[in-house]
Amino acid sequence: MSANFKEMDKKVTLRDQLFSHANGSITLVNVFNVDPDEVDAFMSAWKDDADYFRTHSGLLSAQLHRGISGSCTFLNYAVWESLEAFREAFSNPVFQQKLANYPSSAIASPHVFQKLAVKGVCAAS
Repeated sequence: MSANFKEMDKKVTLRDQLFSHANGSITLVNVFNVDPDEVDAFMSAWKDDADYFRTHSGLLSAQLHRGISGSCTFLNYAVWESLEAFREAFSNPVFQQKLANYPSSAIASPHVFQKLAVKGVCAAS
């Protein structure tokens, strides 16, 4: 068992993002796909990860979503105070070992985002 990673962006990897700079809060979006018979194992591994991240300062919120109609696509949306706080928690060897708890069918596509201001639609802060 272990999560497999697939980059969300073909030009900018998660590693590139982890070692860059961002001002203010960041949002981690992670899309997971898993085989139907491994959903329970996925949920258990994700809950264990969420419990781990909650012990680290800097995590503001986290939410897991599941596609409707029996979908086995999941979306994790987590807001962190800073890229540095996320990088510290994500790079920790304790977390890296937890990745082995994911079922072998799990494909994770994590990517880091920041809010944008779009006049008349949304604010950046």
